[in-house]
Amino acid sequence: MKKQTKGYLLVAAAGILWGTIGPQVKILLNYQLSVQTIVLWRMAFAFVILFPFVFFTKREMLKIDLKGVAYFSLIGICTQFFFNLLYFSAIQITTIATAVTLLYTAPIFIAVMARIFYKELFTAFKTVALLLCIGGCFFTATGGSMETLKLNLLGVLMGLGAGFTFSLFTILSKAIIKKYHQLTIIVYSIGFGLLFYLPFSHPFAIFQMEPNFNMWLLLFFISLISTVLAYGLYITGLSYGIEASKAGIISTLELVVSVILSYLVFKEAFWGWKLIGVLMVVVSVIIVQADKILPAKIKQPKRLAALIIG
Repeated sequence: MKKQTKGYLLVAAAGILWGTIGPQVKILLNYQLSVQTIVLWRMAFAFVILFPFVFFTKREMLKIDLKGVAYFSLIGICTQFFFNLLYFSAIQITTIATAVTLLYTAPIFIAVMARIFYKELFTAFKTVALLLCIGGCFFTATGGSMETLKLNLLGVLMGLGAGFTFSLFTILSKAIIKKYHQLTIIVYSIGFGLLFYLPFSHPFAIFQMEPNFNMWLLLFFISLISTVLAYGLYITGLSYGIEASKAGIISTLELVVSVILSYLVFKEAFWGWKLIGVLMVVVSVIIVQADKILPAKIKQPKRLAALIIG
C-alpha cells in the first residue's frame, strides 16, 4: 500500500472516530451534564490517559524547546479552548444545524491557508471535491431546510470562528509534524487546551451529582477512543505527506458517521436531503483520493482505457 493511501485511510479512520462524539454527547447530556463539563472531562481524561503513557514508555518525546512551548500553547488555546468556546456558544445562540453548518466551513479555511503556507494547488478535482463537501455538509446538517437555520450576526461570527479554529489544528500540526512525534503534539495540545479551559469551567460540579458508572465509562470512552486515538490517527495520517486541504475534506466523514449513528441509535431522520448530503460527502472523499491517480492515467490513453474497461 502506498504511503499516501495509508495517510488517507488514517485520516478517514480519525473522522469515523470523531463521528461517534455527537451521539455520545447526546447520551451524556441525558445524565444532566452540561456541555462545558463534558468538554472539560473529555480533555482531562485524555490528558490523564496519554501523559503517563508517554512519560513511562517514551519519556524523550516530552522534551520540547521554548519555541515548542509557544507553539503548543498556540495550538491548545486556538484548537481546544477557543474552538470549544466558539462552537458551543454558537449552538446556544443559534441552532445545532446552524452551528454544524458553519463549523464545516473548516475545509475552506484549510484549503486557503494550505495554499498560502504550504503552496498546495487548487486542482479541478480538489475544487469539485470541496464544493461537494461543503454542500453535502449543509444538506446533512439541515436536511435541506433553511428553516433549521437561525442566523444572527454574533452567532454566524462564532460559528465561522469555530470553523476557523477547527481548521488551525490541521495547519499548525502539519507545520511541526516533522520536528515532533505525533504523541508529543497530542499530549501538549490537549494539555495546554485543558490548562486554558480550567478557569472557565466548573471541574468539581460533576462530583455533586449522584455517582453513575455508565456515565464515567462513557466519558472515559469518548476521551480514549474519540480523542486520543482519533487525534493520533489524524496526525499520523498528516505525517504520511498528504495535503492538508485533502485531509480537511476527508475528515468531514465525521458528520456522515454522526448522522448515521444518530439514525441507528436515536431513530433520527436520515432519508431525503440528509442521505443526499451523506452521499455528496462520500463522493467528495473519493474524488480527493482520485486527484493524484486519474490525471496521471489520463495522460496515458492505454492505461485510461484499461481503467475504464476494468
